[in-house]
Amino acid sequence: MKVNTTEKINLAIVRANKAYSEWDSQNNLPDYMSIILYELLIHKGLTQKELVNLSDLPKQSINKGIRSLQDLGYVKLIKDNNDKRKKYCSFTEEGKKYAQEKMTPLIELETKVATSMGKEKMAQLAKLSCEWSDTFWKLLKEEGKNK
Repeated sequence: MKVNTTEKINLAIVRANKAYSEWDSQNNLPDYMSIILYELLIHKGLTQKELVNLSDLPKQSINKGIRSLQDLGYVKLIKDNNDKRKKYCSFTEEGKKYAQEKMTPLIELETKVATSMGKEKMAQLAKLSCEWSDTFWKLLKEEGKNK
């Protein structure tokens, strides 16, 4: 059976998503929690809305994860001085240690993959993956409007 390029890309995306889900499962983390921990490590302070936009996960999942991390004393919400409706999620010192402990194995695995592939291929992959995703979302939204 011959598989065309679009099908190969689709299968690669599905397999990559499955691999991340498997990592989450092996590390006893729901997907929303690993995404919150990862994004807050990278970006330091994000609003819940920004976390939803970055992850494309439901607002309820992000809210559940933030509340859970707050209850454990790992996350604090900081009000924006210019807009009191905005609250930034930020790690406490204990939360930062927890996130680093939980996410370092994933980051190390990603680094091994990137090293194995090399800088040039990784740059191409990043550029083309973003372009694919952006184009797919754009066309999907246009089709949704036509229905």
